[in-house]
Amino acid sequence: MATRHPGQARELTVRSADHTRLHVEVRGPEDGPTVVLAHCWATSLASWGPVVRALDPGLRVVLYDQRGHGRSQTPLTKAGYGTDKLADDLCAVLEATVPEGRRAVVAGHSIGGMTVMAAGPRAAFADRAAAVLLTNTGCTQLVRRSTAFPLPGVLGYLGAQAFLRTTLPMGPANPVTAAALAHLVLGGRADRRARRLTARMVHACEPVARGRWGRVLATLELDDSARRITAPTVVVAGGEDKFTPPWHAHHMVDLIPGADGPVVEIPGVGHMGPLEAPEALAELLEKLVADHLEAAPEGA
Repeated sequence: MATRHPGQARELTVRSADHTRLHVEVRGPEDGPTVVLAHCWATSLASWGPVVRALDPGLRVVLYDQRGHGRSQTPLTKAGYGTDKLADDLCAVLEATVPEGRRAVVAGHSIGGMTVMAAGPRAAFADRAAAVLLTNTGCTQLVRRSTAFPLPGVLGYLGAQAFLRTTLPMGPANPVTAAALAHLVLGGRADRRARRLTARMVHACEPVARGRWGRVLATLELDDSARRITAPTVVVAGGEDKFTPPWHAHHMVDLIPGADGPVVEIPGVGHMGPLEAPEALAELLEKLVADHLEAAPEGA
């Protein structure tokens, strides 16, 4: 697999339906097949960095910061949060970066995958998504199915609820908090680089925005939207993912009409698939490009 030399990203600002400003970066040749990447909760587009570096340099890669994350605008009121807003944002990015008549492979990690599923019923998504990759994500029962807090009975449920919903800072950035975070979201094989980047992104996330998005996750219900995704879809699970255990991947494969084959379960990987298994995800993305973009007739 070729190693990408990222070079200088072309940056742009995209306005969503409610005028929220989204920070977008485009890498690679303008005439290359396009891959659009949506990142996970409490991080930023930087979480896809290892995957981008592993991708073929001939691909055109579009990344953006979810609202309330990274360099995108943080909504000031609760009305600015919700799965409909996630769908609005992804559709705005697709319309701004994928020209009419062209299509892209669209990938989502964690809340990024939920974004893709929320956009499933939208015409802008259906028109521009040639294929989909969903990794370390779910569309329902996130708190109920979480194993991040292995406490007896209702205590585990309450622990997961509290973690998602808190608007308090994550505590001082030090080896102790980094180790605790790694235990929650990373698999046992995660290297030091993945641990450092995860801690840095989570600590950088604005606490109120993180908590408001956590409340959305705590009540997530996207089964009906997932059923509207007809594009060929690959679903990936981490064998050691505590926040979205493999049950979710199997549930999504059962729901999504376009789900292509069985779940791809990667042993030893926790919730941060793009940091823990970037080569595997890059290979899956390149196969989707080869199968559904490069071989498609122009204008299809």
